[in-house]
Amino acid sequence: MPKVSTSISSGKGGVGTSSSSSSCTFSIWVLVLTNLLVLQFTSLYWSTRQDESEGHVQHLRKLILETTPTGTAMTPTSINDPSNSDKVPTTDAASSLSTTATLEQGATTIPETTTTTSGKTKPTPTEAWKYSLNPLSIPPGQAQALPSIRVQDSQVDKTRSIYGGEGDKPHLGGFTDIDIHGVSPLAWTKMIKEYGVRSFLDVGCGRGISTRFFYEHGADVLCVEGSHDAVKKTFLPFDRIVEHDYSRGPWWPEKTYDMAWSVEFLEHVSRQYHFNYISTFRKAALIFVTSSRWGGWHHVEVHPDDWWIRKFESYGFRYDANITNEVKGWVVEEQQKSEYGNAPNGKKYAAVHVASSLKVFVNPVVAALPEHVRFEQ
Repeated sequence: MPKVSTSISSGKGGVGTSSSSSSCTFSIWVLVLTNLLVLQFTSLYWSTRQDESEGHVQHLRKLILETTPTGTAMTPTSINDPSNSDKVPTTDAASSLSTTATLEQGATTIPETTTTTSGKTKPTPTEAWKYSLNPLSIPPGQAQALPSIRVQDSQVDKTRSIYGGEGDKPHLGGFTDIDIHGVSPLAWTKMIKEYGVRSFLDVGCGRGISTRFFYEHGADVLCVEGSHDAVKKTFLPFDRIVEHDYSRGPWWPEKTYDMAWSVEFLEHVSRQYHFNYISTFRKAALIFVTSSRWGGWHHVEVHPDDWWIRKFESYGFRYDANITNEVKGWVVEEQQKSEYGNAPNGKKYAAVHVASSLKVFVNPVVAALPEHVRFEQ
């Protein structure tokens, strides 16, 4: 009996082992198939994401290509200069543009499109940049200058007193023969020697006294001025000055510059036109500006320094207190020492505007370019 019992027990044991083995094999196959399905779906998912990413990149490239202009607009010296006639031709060497942009008396906008020889239209540099994907980018090419509109108002001319601007609209002018409070040969010399300034852009340059100093010292210079009266009386060669009224639209030069200098200009331009001159500053690595704290001809934007600092930083520029204080120190040194001589009008150099309200900003986008990298702080 024990033998039979053992046989039966062994039989039961054998049957249990066989059933467990089959169940285990089935589970393994289910697990393998599940893993294969997961791998398949994962591969399909990432393949789809990659196609979408490539499609997005291609879309961005298309947008960039469509908004990148070629060529530059030519700049008239004056809207009233007969040599310019009433049409200002623009050229595009890349696509052989054949176009003319009519400047009418009193016009406040520039053409938004040009027509190619094939009859198709393309945006001008100004219009193309308006739709740029990056509003802090460097404006492409050169914008068309919009010279001041000449007027005849003897009453306004009489009220100008010591300020120039005869024949200009009331919002223009405000320059003097020589504004000693904005002239500092010592500071300018230091900028050339210690900062390595080789190119200089003057915004609201008046007769071009500041620009003339850098021009005489071998820098590549350009200045922009809205007053036709000032342009006529400039100290500069005419190819170094651009007549442009910022109340009519934005303007910027063809190339970038080491520095932009703008003394006693900001307060003359109403804030609805700020974008128009900010587009000019976007072409400079360092931006030196002053702002009036008292009255003067058409001073419509008189604000404390911190207001201007917040404003310029909102445009993407970075205030640099170290450079600001260093330049102010040079001006004070010049004021205190007699060894630097006197100005051409016999008065001592003072540069009060610079010493009291100078603000220096770094434009990182331009300062990081190879030709200006020494200014990236």
